[in-house]
Amino acid sequence: MAAIVLIDGTNGERLPVKPAYGSPCNGCGYCCATQACGVALDHIPGHPAEGACQALERDGERFVCGMIRRPGHYMGLPNDWADGAIGGMIADALGAGRGCDAEF
Repeated sequence: MAAIVLIDGTNGERLPVKPAYGSPCNGCGYCCATQACGVALDHIPGHPAEGACQALERDGERFVCGMIRRPGHYMGLPNDWADGAIGGMIADALGAGRGCDAEF
């Protein structure tokens, strides 16, 4: 598998290797680094159609979905009061917690 070029501030640090399809997510970020999901494309103003997701966030030694963690920030909402409810709906829509969905 080729290296993934990210603009995430890792400074070349080694991050988790992508698990096998269907295995539990380990936060490698591969899925979001290679292609933004429909949720991001539909709800992040000006998100380009191709390339890494603008909501991919680094959290220590792993990556997380910013659209689940703090959707208001990416959607341009004036405050974060609904992040929990909206993030939960986005997590359900994306199948978060169901395992690796990147078949590459």
